[in-house]
Amino acid sequence: MAKSEDITDQIQNDLLNCKICLSRFIQPKMLPCAHTYCQGCLEKMVRSDRKVQCPECREEFNLRGGVSKLKTNFHINSLMDIIKSKENEKMVCSWCATAGLSEISAVARCKTCLKCLCPPCKLTHGTANPRHVLEDLPGYIAGPCEAETKMQKMIYCQGHPGTLVDYLCNTCNSVICSSCSSHAHARHSKVSLANAGATARPTVMNLMERLKTDTQSLVQQEDDIVQAMEGMKATERSLMSMIESTLAEVINNLIKQGDTIKDTLSSYVREQEELYKVARDDIQLKIKKAKDTREFSQGVLGSSKMREIVCLRSVMEEQIDGLQAPRVPDDKKTRPSLTVNESLKSMLSHSNLFSLTFGEESAAKALAAPAKSKPRKSPEKSPLAYTPLPQPRQTAWNLHCFDTELDGDEYDPKLTGVSVSDDGIIVVADEDNSLLKCFIDRGDHTISISLPDDDEPCSVAIFDDTIACSSGNQLYMLDMDGTMQKKLFLRGSESVYPLAAYQDEYVAVSEGSMCSLSLYNINGQVVDRVKPCGYEGGRFLFLAVNSDERFIVTDCGKKCILIFDRDGYVLTTCDQVSMNRVVQAINPYSICTDKDDNIMVTEWNRILLFWPSGDFREELLTVANGLHKPRVITVDNCNNLVVTQGNGCITVYQLDL
Repeated sequence: MAKSEDITDQIQNDLLNCKICLSRFIQPKMLPCAHTYCQGCLEKMVRSDRKVQCPECREEFNLRGGVSKLKTNFHINSLMDIIKSKENEKMVCSWCATAGLSEISAVARCKTCLKCLCPPCKLTHGTANPRHVLEDLPGYIAGPCEAETKMQKMIYCQGHPGTLVDYLCNTCNSVICSSCSSHAHARHSKVSLANAGATARPTVMNLMERLKTDTQSLVQQEDDIVQAMEGMKATERSLMSMIESTLAEVINNLIKQGDTIKDTLSSYVREQEELYKVARDDIQLKIKKAKDTREFSQGVLGSSKMREIVCLRSVMEEQIDGLQAPRVPDDKKTRPSLTVNESLKSMLSHSNLFSLTFGEESAAKALAAPAKSKPRKSPEKSPLAYTPLPQPRQTAWNLHCFDTELDGDEYDPKLTGVSVSDDGIIVVADEDNSLLKCFIDRGDHTISISLPDDDEPCSVAIFDDTIACSSGNQLYMLDMDGTMQKKLFLRGSESVYPLAAYQDEYVAVSEGSMCSLSLYNINGQVVDRVKPCGYEGGRFLFLAVNSDERFIVTDCGKKCILIFDRDGYVLTTCDQVSMNRVVQAINPYSICTDKDDNIMVTEWNRILLFWPSGDFREELLTVANGLHKPRVITVDNCNNLVVTQGNGCITVYQLDL
């Protein structure tokens, strides 16, 4: 018959652990096939088509409502509550309880006599009964005060159990009773406990101060470990973002390689995180011991009991000697970094795109670069380990989110343009359904506008109560009710022509490989053409115009952000950002500015924030904020950020920049 502990372990391993992360369930969600996984694990597996495949039975399910809409497995939650309550049950030392001492947490159990034992009793019992079998209790953490349990034993004479000590033998450096003083230690140098206690008091007080200092040092080390763990996770998120951004540019046969490198990174970070957790738990245990010992020592000093004071000295010295900080993994040598081999992008079908290194040495299990290509040298890393990172201030709040899919849609929405009118109407271009869709308030649909000949809308901008919409190489001017005013032909032969309005004066058209902008007024006349001086070889994509009439353009050819004025003078370019001491190349997509001219740029799975000058400021939004492949963005008159996403939804964020 299996023991209860074995059954409990089997339940935890087989029923309460997620088969994806192999850890205890967090928000267990049940797929329609009845298999259960963590909500966070499932969210990472949802594909762009909003489908997920069960890792066990391989059946696919459509999660249009998201993972959070799946049923919670309350049976799993109930089992976890039962296991947790059993783990929290308190077991006390049987011998100390029999002797009338205070309840002390047990750390071991004797299988022979079925007694629970505290640390000192475990040592004494094991020595006195060598044939007894002792086993440690699972989940042991030291009791309320280890120093107190040792004190209870030291105030009694070792030669005469049950007799309190009365003298300090200087010759043997031990405390003895009156009988030992008259016989075994008769010729030794002895002092009364009153005199010995008076001598020991200053030393004990100094030890308490040292204990206080050491405790503070351990607390600081714990904080540093927490910061290191957060830094490791931040690096993981950052590197994951780089992987996703690079994978967006490559062909489908390299996706498997990208998944492999991500799994390698995640496994390594999990291993390192476990090492940090072990070190942190050890430090927390030492902190608890130190605090409890100091509190108990303070009480002993206050009682002026010389016998206890004399014994307390050796106890505290032993405790302090045990407060050695655990060996913590060197953050410099273990922090992972990612190198993208740019020279092999033209050989994607036959080459490895990624190489992953951990700290200063390459991981043997990482994908190595081909022998003919020299890997890039990793950047110098700071010698300072566990530098505390400042906690970011929240700058964006989710106000509301709504789906743009309508009952009559033939296809899933593909949102390629968005703009907001002065009275708050959100107009989006749904290319696959050939519609301009208008929404108000929290997503109430008002009207859908079709272009002539069922042309597919690409980009949209609103100025002077007029909707400007590009479709192919044509520019439509429409009233807010959809009535067509004008139809213009744009120069060049680009596949897309993104738009941006400047106040109510004109709409600017991005002209792609020509690296230029054409400005059209409300009457459809070209009022100006702007080309940055000396800038060639790129391909303009999305654009924005700030309050100073400076143009901010994303170049998908050179993968950079370009800022220039109406005279064509280039003010700045930006092709990389630095986050947590990691330099990352950027792959900008859509762009917009707020009322203070702050710049927001979308990437594959995040939105970056830049100062008006073009200097990088911070990572504004990521998948942790609920983003799902952000596409085109804009800012409304209330300075709220409007984000269209790959799943056809629009999310509005309140900004505090």
